[in-house]
Formats: sequence, C-alpha cells, structure tokens
Amino acid sequence: MNEILIVIGVTAGAFIGTNMDNFLLLVTMYSRYFRHPGTVTAGYFAGMILIAIITMAIGELGDFIPIAYLGLLGVIPMMMGVFALWKLFWGPQQDEVNNTFAGNSGLAIFSALIMIQLSNGTDTIITFSALYADSSDPSDFIVAPTFLAMVGLFSWVAYYSVRHPGLGRFLARYGKYVTPFILILVGFYIFTDTASDLVPA
Repeated sequence: MNEILIVIGVTAGAFIGTNMDNFLLLVTMYSRYFRHPGTVTAGYFAGMILIAIITMAIGELGDFIPIAYLGLLGVIPMMMGVFALWKLFWGPQQDEVNNTFAGNSGLAIFSALIMIQLSNGTDTIITFSALYADSSDPSDFIVAPTFLAMVGLFSWVAYYSVRHPGLGRFLARYGKYVTPFILILVGFYIFTDTASDLVPA
C-alpha cells in the first residue's frame, strides 16, 4: 500500500510540475469562453488524453533499455527542474500566459484547447515517458488513472479560479516557484529507481 501511495504521489507531483503553464492557459480559456465551459473542458481532456497516449507509447521504449540504466532517465526531469530554476531567477522574463484565442464556435474552441495542450505538453511527455519507462507494468495501471484524475482536478480548479480570482492570482504568483523543485524530486525518484519498480507483478 505504501508503494502505491508513493507512485500516486510521484505521478501527481510530476503532473503539477509539468502543467502549471498549461493550468494558467486553461484559466485564461475558461475566462475568455465563460459561456462554453463544457467545450473548454472537453478540449482540455482530449488534448491531455492525446498526450497520455503519446507518453505511454514512448515509455514502452523503456522495455528495450537495460534495467540497470533505466534510473538514468531521472536525469531528464532533474535537468528540466534545474533549467526552470535558472530561467526563473536568472533567465529572460517572459509573459506567463500567451493570450491565444480561438473563434467562438464550439469546434474552434475545442480544437484550440487540443492544440494548446499539445504545443505546451513537451515537458509532460518527456517527464512521464521517463516515469513510464522506469515503472513496472502494474505501476502503469496506477500512473494512468492518477494522470486522468489530475486532469480532472486541474480542470475543476481552473474553472473555480475564474469565479475566485484571488486563487488564480495566488497560483500564478507562487506556482512557478514550486514546480522546478517538484521536477527535481520526481527526477530523483526515477533516478533512485524505487517504488514504481517495487509494486509486485
């Protein structure tokens, strides 16, 4: 049970660490298309499910990597976290959210949400591919539903933030300081090759 909880925690942490920018974009889309929350939610879920499918497909390549070297994949999210820290404190400052809007039709909004998730999902794909590659098959059945649960949670919090702007401002201000450390911890978890390989087959 402890191993399962660890896998859930690492998966949730990896999702938060790689999706804060997407969360802020999602808040923006809910705010812009406040008359179409269902369409925004559907587009967000569709985009994230596509990312999950891509991630699992890439993660399957880990079967061809000698198990002794799988933990080295943890270096990737660790370096992503270090780079995020550098960019945060010493890199050029950029706007947190790109104000990219679609038309007002349901199809345009739905398509825009999918494209936003795919274009901003590289870090999610890289991190979760390493996590899937390092995990055993039983762990994959824990990672996948946890990933989808986090998609639902992010969607709900983003929608809630539109109606409670104080929460949205708080997450936008402080979330960026937390996510690099989460990525480093997730990378360290993969590097040490612990609970995700301990769940019995």
